Amino acid sequence: MNHINTSDLTAARPAAAFTLGDVFNAVRRSPFLVILLTALGGGGAFVAAKVMPDTYSATAKLISDADRSGLISLAAPETVATAEDSATATIVETIATPVALGHALDGLTPELRAELAAAVEFPPEAAGDEALQRAMLIRHMSRNLEVSNSGRSYVVQISYSSESPELSAGVANAVAAGYLKLRSDLRLNVYRQMLTNLEHEIEELTNNLELAERRAQTTRERGRLLSMRFETLTGQKQDEAIDASAGVYAQQREAEREVEATAAVYERMLLEHRQIQSRIGAPELTVQLFAPAVVPLSPSGFNAKPVILALGLVAGFLLGASLAILRDAWRRRRLARRT
Repeated sequence: MNHINTSDLTAARPAAAFTLGDVFNAVRRSPFLVILLTALGGGGAFVAAKVMPDTYSATAKLISDADRSGLISLAAPETVATAEDSATATIVETIATPVALGHALDGLTPELRAELAAAVEFPPEAAGDEALQRAMLIRHMSRNLEVSNSGRSYVVQISYSSESPELSAGVANAVAAGYLKLRSDLRLNVYRQMLTNLEHEIEELTNNLELAERRAQTTRERGRLLSMRFETLTGQKQDEAIDASAGVYAQQREAEREVEATAAVYERMLLEHRQIQSRIGAPELTVQLFAPAVVPLSPSGFNAKPVILALGLVAGFLLGASLAILRDAWRRRRLARRT
C-alpha cells in the first residue's frame, strides 16, 4: 500500500488558494483588526439607518356604491341591483386626477399645507408663481398617493405616504373629501344646467299653451255664434251654415287636442323641474366616506434598519477577515524568504 505524503499535497495546492481553516487562523492572529472593522461597519450602518427617514402611511376608505353594498338602502325592497365593477374602477381612476387633488389641496389646513410645501423643492422660477407652486404640490401629492380597490369589493382605499404621520392622515382625508366635493360640484352643475334648459322649455310651452287656449276659445265662440244663426236661416243658407259649423267644430277639436297635449307636456316639465330642485339640496348618498384616515402610530412598510445594521456588521467583518488573510499571507511569504 502506497504511503501518501501530506507535504506533497500541501505543495500541490496553489499558492493563492486558502481553506476555511486559513480564514479562522488569520482571524485568530488579527482579532483586533477584525473587531475594529466590524465595529466600524456596524457603526456606519447604524448612522445610515438613523439618518434614513421613516415613512408613515394613512388610509381613508370610501364606499363606491352605498346602495349595492347594503350600507344605505335607496331602491325599493323588491328591486334587485346588478353590480357594476366599472363604476368602482372609474372612481379609482378619477380620485387621483389633478381636478380632485386640487379640491384636496384647497381643503388642507394652513398648517398641513405649509408642511406639504416644506416637503417639495421648488425651483427658483417658482418663487412668485403661485400657479406653478400649486401644480408642483398637486404632482407631489399624486406621487405619494395610492388609490386601490381589491377584487369585487365596493371599498376604495386612499393611501398617502409621507415622513409626517399627521400629514399622511390629513392628506388622505383631504383627498377623500375633495373627491366627494368634486362629485357634488359636478352633480350640481348638471342639475343647474338641466334647470336652465327646463325653464326655457317651460317658458316656451307656456306661450304655446296660451296661444292654443286662445285658438280653442276662438273656435268655440265661432261655433256658438253659428249655432245662434241656425234658427233664422232657411234653405240653402242653412245648409251652408251647417257646413261652416262642421268646419269650425273640427277646428275646435283640433285646438282642444293641441291644448291637452301642450298641457300634458307642460305638467311633465313642471314635475321634472320640481324633482331636480329637490335633488339639488339632497346629500350625496351613492359614494360615502366609510372610514376616515387616522394618524399612524408606527412607520409603515418593511423596516429596513435592522437589515442595514446586519449588512454593515457582515460587511465590516468580511473586510476585516479579508485584510487579516492578506496580512497572514504576507507574513508567511516573509518567513519563507527568510528560510
